[in-house]
Amino acid sequence: MGQPEIHAVWDHSGKGLHPGDWPKTMQVLKSANVTDIFVNVAGADFAHYASSILPRSKAFSDYGDQMAACLRAAQGTGIRVHAWIICFNATRGVPKQLELFKARGWRLRDKDGAQTTYLNPANANVRTFALSIVEEINSRYRVNGIHLDFVRWPHAVAKSANAAQAVTQFVAEARRRVKRPRWLTAAVYAKYPRCIDTVGQDWVKWLNFDLVDYVVPMDYTESASQFESFLRQHASRSVNARRTIAGIGVTSSESNLSVAQVVEQVRLARKYGLAGQSLFDLDATLEQKILPALRKGIWK
Repeated sequence: MGQPEIHAVWDHSGKGLHPGDWPKTMQVLKSANVTDIFVNVAGADFAHYASSILPRSKAFSDYGDQMAACLRAAQGTGIRVHAWIICFNATRGVPKQLELFKARGWRLRDKDGAQTTYLNPANANVRTFALSIVEEINSRYRVNGIHLDFVRWPHAVAKSANAAQAVTQFVAEARRRVKRPRWLTAAVYAKYPRCIDTVGQDWVKWLNFDLVDYVVPMDYTESASQFESFLRQHASRSVNARRTIAGIGVTSSESNLSVAQVVEQVRLARKYGLAGQSLFDLDATLEQKILPALRKGIWK
């Protein structure tokens, strides 16, 4: 028998559905046959956990160590917990941290010369810094995996000649630190191979070189035909399909899906033999509308 189908959710808030009550969130996920949760606990300028190298967030101040709380609540549920790390973008815009990155010469400039919140993946010190986050979480917590996000360049910058190589080097270094059986997964752009040039993300190479266990393309669209086009490309080699989890944008900036659309996208992902599906985002819509529909039969 092969690997059971993966039913994952992204938790962008990093606090679960009910801040301060991870057991309640886990009850909801368990009842809906969720197998995996990607919990957004760290980035270049924040930590929802007891970090020694990153600024601790308001979520940490208000509710405590979210990585530890999530792991405690997951015990006995069978749900795998993955620490979601935002690698090369200071998404919280913490002024002190941004000034630090600027002083170190780590921040990329856009095509007009303005400083961005993105860090330069071609800078070895930037990669070392991001890897230190991976190491800290991986060594302190009994997570089932590390989930890399923003493991890429932004669109609106002049990229170095070795843009894709620099990102691949980072992923390879992360793999050396995250040893199996723990998973190393990555959220990636759906449009391959175009994303190699646009954001320096050669994720098929990562699969071919066995650097990651799964990729999770952000197949965010309301169009069934566009979604199927993404899946067709993902499944062009059967080995890639078995290591690809379709990212479904239930409530994303690119898509806002009805229950019927989510069910159809799940069915299409199965049609093309993908390893499973991951839903964005763990919010009230998912809790009140989507998960109740899925647990009626399609997620078994």
